[in-house]
Amino acid sequence: MNVKQINHTRINKSLLTIFLVAILLYLGKSFLVPVAIAAFFAMLLFPVVLRLQRRRIKRPIAALISILLLLSVITAIGTLVYYQTKSLEADLPRLEERIEKKTARLQWLLYETTDLTAYEQEEILEEKKPDIAKAVFKSVRDLLVQGFTILLFIFIVLTYTFFFLLYQQKIQNFLVRLHVFDSTKESKVLLARISRIIHDYLKGTFTVIFILGVAYALGFWAIGIEHALLFAMITALLRIIPYFGSFLGIAFPIAFAFLTKDSMWYPVLVLAFFMVTQLLEANLLTPYITGSRVKLNPMATILVILFGNLLWGIPGMILFVPLFASLKVVFDQIPQLSPYAYILGKEDEGLA
Repeated sequence: MNVKQINHTRINKSLLTIFLVAILLYLGKSFLVPVAIAAFFAMLLFPVVLRLQRRRIKRPIAALISILLLLSVITAIGTLVYYQTKSLEADLPRLEERIEKKTARLQWLLYETTDLTAYEQEEILEEKKPDIAKAVFKSVRDLLVQGFTILLFIFIVLTYTFFFLLYQQKIQNFLVRLHVFDSTKESKVLLARISRIIHDYLKGTFTVIFILGVAYALGFWAIGIEHALLFAMITALLRIIPYFGSFLGIAFPIAFAFLTKDSMWYPVLVLAFFMVTQLLEANLLTPYITGSRVKLNPMATILVILFGNLLWGIPGMILFVPLFASLKVVFDQIPQLSPYAYILGKEDEGLA
């Protein structure tokens, strides 16, 4: 009876802890998301700061240079996306003609299935035009507001990143002085492992995104999809969300091919090309570039992504994978938490 009572108490404490942490993460979303992004950026840029410091550049200047490098990369990507979008906008009149032909075919198909004539369908559209115009105006207005919010968010994240780089040693000493482990050396080794995991994961992910972007651009261009570079960038950048991002990204070029091409072979070829690249990415690129640093099994990864989406939305889907990979390293070192490390880990670890 006592053993059962102890087990129940331990389970209740574990569930209560998970619930309280989840509530804290959810309520503190507006503060924690930029801090988490900045911490990951700082771990990604820290080797750059060290190289600059070896050249006798002071830490504040080295941190500022690394931030400017990161900002220049973000600006370059944003500029490229902007000009590609402008190119698509300039091509809209020609694309509208093709879409109108598709619409006429869809109207005929709708007439065949529902007996609604083209005139009746156009009357329905005319009635809905004011609502559509309002929706478009609201979307444009929201886009402008979100653009300002995004710029402010980027400024906050880069500011946090700068201070994380500047006070990296102080933060590390603080974490060591918490005495989570008995040995100071063990704490330093653990922090170094976590930093290396996140650095390798982010570096590998961005490398894979770059390679996929080039491959998608060449593939879409070879298939004959217009604005191949824009759709390649969208599809590749969404790869930052594990599993789900790639399938969301490929929907755009498939839909574009369906609306603008006369033959159904184009969207089919885009889908086939995407499936081939997915196989190559899963079996070659990710294992050799990202490596096995993030030792989460697929089931745990999907659950972590969904949990991140529940608490933080899209940022959670991106950030929770390296976050839980880091937590697994901590769980491995604490006997009481080793079961959680086991359920998060890969199958070969359990057999070891």
